[in-house]
Amino acid sequence: MSLYQRILGAAFDALDPVLQRIHDLRSTKRYAGYCDIESDDTFMARMVAKSARLPGRSANVAVTVTMNCRDGSEEWVREFGSHRMRSVLEFSGGRLRERLGLVVFTFDLKATTNRIDWHLVTARLWPIPIPITRMLKCSASESVADGRYTFEVKARVRGVGMVVHYRGWLIEL
Repeated sequence: MSLYQRILGAAFDALDPVLQRIHDLRSTKRYAGYCDIESDDTFMARMVAKSARLPGRSANVAVTVTMNCRDGSEEWVREFGSHRMRSVLEFSGGRLRERLGLVVFTFDLKATTNRIDWHLVTARLWPIPIPITRMLKCSASESVADGRYTFEVKARVRGVGMVVHYRGWLIEL
């Protein structure tokens, strides 16, 4: 059973086949596409983005994503042009935990037929909890448009600004 099947349960079976295919990860998969990346160009926004290994601003950048399943977790390596971003996704008490550089996020996933929404529950910067209700606004969604997998991720830190906002599409290679 894949990580997303464990988290979403019966809702996984109702997903659009494009979403099921990308998350039925039992081996290595590769996807490619394009995305736009926005962020605030302040020193603090750049430092926060760097600590999470997030990509910098770019328009219509080529993206490749390699996903590997390892011992019930998934390693996602995203390449935004020449920028490489690695994260590890794991099951954690019915939720999705993502380790990204020094930051660990925990998300509730909610699914409808054509969409998966990620709702941030907790965040930690290395061992330090981040008070998300006051400090951090983070959201992500996955959907299907024109038969392609699409994604959108936003992260804003209070007093710092938009750390990253990227959106785009992928197809399987």
